[in-house]
Amino acid sequence: MSIIEDKTSEEIVTAFTSDDTGAPPTSVTIEVITESGSTVKIYIPNSSADASVTVDGKRL
Repeated sequence: MSIIEDKTSEEIVTAFTSDDTGAPPTSVTIEVITESGSTVKIYIPNSSADASVTVDGKRL
């Protein structure tokens, strides 16, 4: 079951970081390195701004 299906960016950030009493994070960035050595970054803002994906520094 996906935790991000049909969720807003704000809900996704909260799902990964919780909703404790501290200041909320401005975003979540997930970075993975593929078996072929490519770096994939997924940026999810804690706002209505657009999320983004980059592969080896190139935005998709």
